[in-house]
Amino acid sequence: MMNNIQQILEKALLLIKNNDCKGQINVFSVENKNASFSSGKLEQLSEGEQGSVGIKIISKEGKIATSTTNILSEKGINQAVEKAIQMVKYTQPDEAHDVSDEEEFTYIDWAFDVDTKNMSLNEVMELAQNLEQKAKKSDPRIKFVRGASYETSLTRIYFANTNGLYKNALFTNAGASISLAAIDDQNSAMGFDFEVAQSARLIEIDRIVRNSVDLAISGLSAEVLRSGRYDIILSPVAAGMLISTLTTPLSGENVYKGKSFLKDRLGEKVANNVVNLIHDPMNGSAPLIASFDNEGTNTSRFNIIENGVLKSYLHSIYSANKFNTKPTGNSFAYIESPNPSIGTINMHLISNKTRKEIINVPKALYVTNIMGLHTADPISGRFSVQISGRVIENGEFVGSFRGMTLAGTLQELLNNLESVGSDFKYFGNVAGSTTLIRNLSVGGK
Repeated sequence: MMNNIQQILEKALLLIKNNDCKGQINVFSVENKNASFSSGKLEQLSEGEQGSVGIKIISKEGKIATSTTNILSEKGINQAVEKAIQMVKYTQPDEAHDVSDEEEFTYIDWAFDVDTKNMSLNEVMELAQNLEQKAKKSDPRIKFVRGASYETSLTRIYFANTNGLYKNALFTNAGASISLAAIDDQNSAMGFDFEVAQSARLIEIDRIVRNSVDLAISGLSAEVLRSGRYDIILSPVAAGMLISTLTTPLSGENVYKGKSFLKDRLGEKVANNVVNLIHDPMNGSAPLIASFDNEGTNTSRFNIIENGVLKSYLHSIYSANKFNTKPTGNSFAYIESPNPSIGTINMHLISNKTRKEIINVPKALYVTNIMGLHTADPISGRFSVQISGRVIENGEFVGSFRGMTLAGTLQELLNNLESVGSDFKYFGNVAGSTTLIRNLSVGGK
């Protein structure tokens, strides 16, 4: 089917146009190899290909309907198109709905690694097993490995719409992760780490083991500290969680609907002067790269927050039309959800210090895990989350903490953010690095 995908999409789009509608189609195909071990046993070993199709049509009155299918054939796609055509009559009209007319785009070929594509399932299994075995041998207090996994994937994306656009992308990914437990007398603690990259050559198993084991061992002595106001240093993972939380209030659609604390703040100061937040989907060092979003809008690097000032929201075609501006290329879809919504690829803060400089403080809480930050209210910005991690004094780790509550607002986090490190850890849609935020309220004993 993949050999004649463009012809199949052209026929499906003709069906849409013959029903006096506009439309777009996204096709995803992922070839995946995965292996995971737990407690010395092979838990999963799989190899296969998955596909999905997302279809959006817009009637001449501005009514919109979507449909999806996992059947990547001419018949399957046409049936999904016909379903959307039948549904569109029952929706409400809105003239802001439209499809892209940006024909030119940059085809990315540097995100593809042939060696990663050609890795055998047996090689993937051996890497997962090696990850688990190294972790178990690293320290006698590591009593069991809950899960050690390794995965490679080859992703193909095809986009076409009724304006004649046809865009495609091809990229590889490799990823490894481990979750383990340390036990010493009556104390226990979990450790976790992961890496994702374009190429398997960039995945360092020894580093993943070291980070996860250190996290688990340090947690054995964790205690609940006294309540108070603390300087907080977020680990790259914790900082990534914070950055990801900002996607919802930065969404142009949420801003238009009044569901964001950043409503009516464009051009205003919303963060400390050192805060520079960018969207950088063409970053060649990141595991995911996109030269176009899943509405066909070409992507580019742009400033969201510049020197503390809010410069842009994240716009789809719909929200851009509502604000009488141009879309920013922030409407993304995935194989699990092939119809796009506002999102990001490689949104991150610009660094202004090294990690070593940031942790060289008299005292701070180094947060390695945050539970519940996704529940932050995008309208008020308020949040209350559980945190755990390590205690820093004079630039050294001197203890660990657990079960404490960090409460405040996203506005406060942005205004008190002082330093951003250069040790980026990529999650795909965001990247985090060691980040210092001053004077936050932390509840303990």
